[in-house]
Amino acid sequence: MSHNPEVWLGALATLALYSILYRENPVYRFAEHVFVGLAAGYGLYVIWRDVLVPTWWTPLTVRGEWWWIFAGIAGGMYYTLYSRRFSWMSRLVMLTTMGFTAGQAFRFWAGTYVKQISSAMNKPLFYLPIQPPYIHLDNLLFVAIFVSVLTYFLFSFEHQSLLVRRTAQCGRWVMMIGFGAIFGSTVMARLSLFIGRLLFLFRDWIHLIPR
Repeated sequence: MSHNPEVWLGALATLALYSILYRENPVYRFAEHVFVGLAAGYGLYVIWRDVLVPTWWTPLTVRGEWWWIFAGIAGGMYYTLYSRRFSWMSRLVMLTTMGFTAGQAFRFWAGTYVKQISSAMNKPLFYLPIQPPYIHLDNLLFVAIFVSVLTYFLFSFEHQSLLVRRTAQCGRWVMMIGFGAIFGSTVMARLSLFIGRLLFLFRDWIHLIPR
């Protein structure tokens, strides 16, 4: 076994967290609370070091950009939430922040997905000038999937036509395949994390696996 106290601490913390696989117990709850507390403390430190100091504290105190004090006042208004008398200030700054965030999110969405939608509408199906193999099979498959999925979400009218029903069913199956692939990639990511912890336990802690 390893003689490094840091490795021992990491191994015991890993075993305590994985004890939830048996059932919830005080050891797991203690490790969970310690982990959450350390993550919160480290997150505050990272925010101060990487965000507040270079973008707010340094311009305010070193470069003399005094107008940054208004950002500090706005940030302090969040804490008026704990006062019944001045809690309206926190709601004011929260709503303002949410408005700016919504605008940025819409701008990102429009700049990213509107281009994709426009590209989906402009897929060439034939080679021009005409030449073998004549048809863009990949574009044809893309358009077929695109139309079938859109047909599934046409709720403005009832799907009475057999063609519309079959197309909508095809779109549903395509979405299920896509969701399955996403779920599979998520499971693979979790398994890779689990394998990493097993390697740490069996290689770095008890040395059953050579380096």
